[in-house]
Amino acid sequence: MQINKLDKYTYTLNYTVDYGLDELLEQGVKNVADLAVKLQKYFKVSKLHFEEGDFACTTFNAFTPENDHILARNFDYKDAPAVVVWTAPKNGYKSVGITDADVMLYRDGVNKDHLLIAPYACMDGVNEKGLAIAVLEIKTKATNQNTGRRDITTTVMIRAVLDKCATVEEAIELFGKYDMHDSLFCNYHYHIVDASGKSVVIEYVNNEMRLIYPEDKLQHVMNFYLSKDGDTSKAFGYTRQKWVKESFEEKEIKTEEEAMDLLNKCQLYFRHKRGYMITSLWSAVYNCNKKTLLLSTRMNYETQYKFGVEYGL
Repeated sequence: MQINKLDKYTYTLNYTVDYGLDELLEQGVKNVADLAVKLQKYFKVSKLHFEEGDFACTTFNAFTPENDHILARNFDYKDAPAVVVWTAPKNGYKSVGITDADVMLYRDGVNKDHLLIAPYACMDGVNEKGLAIAVLEIKTKATNQNTGRRDITTTVMIRAVLDKCATVEEAIELFGKYDMHDSLFCNYHYHIVDASGKSVVIEYVNNEMRLIYPEDKLQHVMNFYLSKDGDTSKAFGYTRQKWVKESFEEKEIKTEEEAMDLLNKCQLYFRHKRGYMITSLWSAVYNCNKKTLLLSTRMNYETQYKFGVEYGL
C-alpha cells in the first residue's frame, strides 16, 4: 500500500492488499465486532471500532452542460483527516472512495497499519463503471433485519456496491439479497447514481427496504426520511434542503464547480458537540461518466483536488 499526505487534512491511499470481500459476503457480517473477527484472517484488527458521533450530511445529483451525471456530497462529522482510497480487486471493479481516518480506524494517527481496513470504512465513492454511492444518517432506530438472508452492515454494503455493481438496478438487487444491520445505533439511507443518470435513494422504515426515485431526474438528500411514513421526530437538515432546492430552481444544470459551490453553501461550520468539534470533513463531486472525483477537505474550497478511478493525481 502507498500512502501520501497532500496536506494537513488530506491523505491518499493506493490499496493493493486483498481485503477478502467475497468471503465476507458469503459468510455475512452482522456488525462491526463481527467484521473485526472475520478480518482477523487478513489483518490484525482487534481494535477495530466505530465511534458514535453526529453526522449532518448532504447529497444531490445533477447533470452537467456536457450531460455528464454527478453525485455531490458533504460528509459532516467529527474533525479528522480524510483519506482518498483506491481499490482494484481481482474479482470486482476498480473504485475511488473516501474515508474519515477516525471513523473505523485507530485514533492515534494516519499510517499504513491503521489503514488496513480502509476499504470497509469508505462513506462514498465511484467505480470504473460510473456507479456512485454515498451514505447519510437518519436520527431514528437502527435497521436490524432478520428475514433469514445473509447479514451485512453499512460500510460492507458500500464496499460491495462499489466492487460489484455497474448500475442502479444491480445495486438495488444487491441490497435486496441481504439483511441490513446498521453500524452505529441509528438509521442510514443511501443515494446511488449511475452513468446513465438513473438515481435512487434506498432507505429502511421499520426494517423494510424502500426505494425512492426522483420525480424527474434529480434528488437531494439530507438527514431525514424521504419515505412518507418514516420517523421524523429527530429529523434535521431542512435548511440545507431549502438551499439546494432553491439553487436548482434558479439553474437546473450544474458544472462540477457549481456543484462544489453549492456544497460550500451547505457546509457545516465548526461547532462543539459532546466535547468535540464537528464540521464538513470533505466535499466531493463524483462524475459518473468521467469516473472522477473533485474533492475539497475541511471547508478549504480554495484548494481542490481532482482524481480518477485509476490511482494518481
